[in-house]
Amino acid sequence: MPKQKKYSDVSQYDPKIHTKTKGGLGFGMKKNTKNDKKYESSGLQLIDVFRWEVPENLKDAYEEMKKENA
Repeated sequence: MPKQKKYSDVSQYDPKIHTKTKGGLGFGMKKNTKNDKKYESSGLQLIDVFRWEVPENLKDAYEEMKKENA
């Protein structure tokens, strides 16, 4: 039987941007938090994950994001 990992090791909970739910089984985003990275919540990083084509209107933003992450 495989050993279970601790929840804190596999969770993506970040107290800076998340708040725990009342039931204690999950977490949600805090209100009025600011992202440190410009394109973190834009979805542009999903283009690489799913190998989508970059839309014409987002090509400049995508290239800028790639330069920042390089």
